[in-house]
Amino acid sequence: MCYNLSMNIFTSVGIVFLSTLISSFLMLIPGIFANFFHYASGKYSRGKADRLSIFYILGAESMVVLSFFLIATIIWVFPLPLLASRIVKWIIAGVLLATGLSFLFLYFRKGHGSQLFISRSTAKYFLDKPRHIKTTSDAFVFGLVSGIPELPFTIPLYIASILAIFTLTTSPFSYATIIMVYSICTILPLFLIHHSFRADTNLADYLKLRSKNKTFFRFFLSFIYLLIAILIVLPEIISL
Repeated sequence: MCYNLSMNIFTSVGIVFLSTLISSFLMLIPGIFANFFHYASGKYSRGKADRLSIFYILGAESMVVLSFFLIATIIWVFPLPLLASRIVKWIIAGVLLATGLSFLFLYFRKGHGSQLFISRSTAKYFLDKPRHIKTTSDAFVFGLVSGIPELPFTIPLYIASILAIFTLTTSPFSYATIIMVYSICTILPLFLIHHSFRADTNLADYLKLRSKNKTFFRFFLSFIYLLIAILIVLPEIISL
């Protein structure tokens, strides 16, 4: 019994940690933010550019929090014993494995550079929109919308994390705290980009760095998806 409890805690913490790691390294929102901050810095004063960037970050974080709570609410509608059943765990693990494989082959477009999976029209929207953002409310909504195209890659992570959190705690306060920590970790790269752009990095340098490391990130994050899938079914395999 003690062994099973320790194994469940280990796997649950591992699932949440690795999910946070993937969310922190996904490149769509950081790429959009880098382009957004590049235009804001060139068009507005330093103070206004910083305010707009903060509200963009708040919008991006709000998308993570809203997605978490929406999925959690849907999950609460169903009986928890059903969600803890072996078949559900294997289904979630299969979805994560499929997501990892799709990430490996589909997240970046083929060819040179580091263009992502989104359509040309969507990419054009995210490239052109920063030129027209003038208010903090515009920046907040833009940050909120920026996370939508990546939901197919993040929703499986949120589902796995929510179920893992349910096994760690039943306290609403603890649950909300874990979600807030998760969401803050996912937007830390945006603060790093903001700081580096305030130093000596520019948009061209960022794009070159992303292009140079895209193969590493593609294989690394696909491997993390696989690890999460293994952690989900590991207790079931051991108990066979």
